[in-house]
Order: sequence, then C-alpha cells, then structure tokens
Amino acid sequence: MNDPKLFQITAEDKAHYHELIEKIDIENKDSIIKFLGIKIQSMLDDGKLNSVETELIEDMTKLVKILELYNDLPDLVIKKVLFAMSYFIDENDEIPDIIPDYGYLDDITVVSWIMVDIQGQVPAMPRA
Repeated sequence: MNDPKLFQITAEDKAHYHELIEKIDIENKDSIIKFLGIKIQSMLDDGKLNSVETELIEDMTKLVKILELYNDLPDLVIKKVLFAMSYFIDENDEIPDIIPDYGYLDDITVVSWIMVDIQGQVPAMPRA
C-alpha cells in the first residue's frame, strides 16, 4: 500500500512545505507532541491499523525520541521534525485522513521525506 507512485511530493510541494517549516514555532513543541499523542491514541483505540498507519506511528515515535534525546539539534531540524508531526496531526491535509486505505499516504510520504532530509543531521539513535 505504501506505493510511492500513489502520492509524490513535487518540487512545488517542497517549496511550499519549506515555507511552512520556516513558520513553525519551536516554543509549540510540547503542544505539538501532546496533540500527536492524542492522535496516536485515537488511532490505537480504533484498533484496525493498516501497514501505513503502523509505520507512521513508528516514525512518530522515532521523531519524538530524537527531540527528547538531542537537545542541541539545529533549530531547522527541530522545525522539520515538528512540521512532520504537525502534518500527521492535521486530519485535513492533502488527502484527508478519514479516507479508508488512502488517507495517510500523503502523511507517510511527507514524514519519510523529512526523515531522509534530517538523517545526516541527527546522531544515530541508541538501540534499546
């Protein structure tokens, strides 16, 4: 289901997202993480997660850990992480989340793009 051909980020999308990333207020980090937790709990309570939703929850967990573990990240990296979280939280993004089987395809694409983008700027995560 995570077919990259179903939803792709264009250069125009990236330019728009970069504008939105610049507007992210790092001071809202705790609030964004709180709403993220509510969204994830709602998905878990629903009880029927598909593979894209499961991957998104795993990615969100990684992003929260990055913010918790590394206090000295550049502001731009923090803004990108918070943007990815905010995009996931927004139920009425490019593809509304309520559309069965397709609602999270844009989210997984945007989150994956951000994760690849910050990869070289974040230390390796310690293994549990």
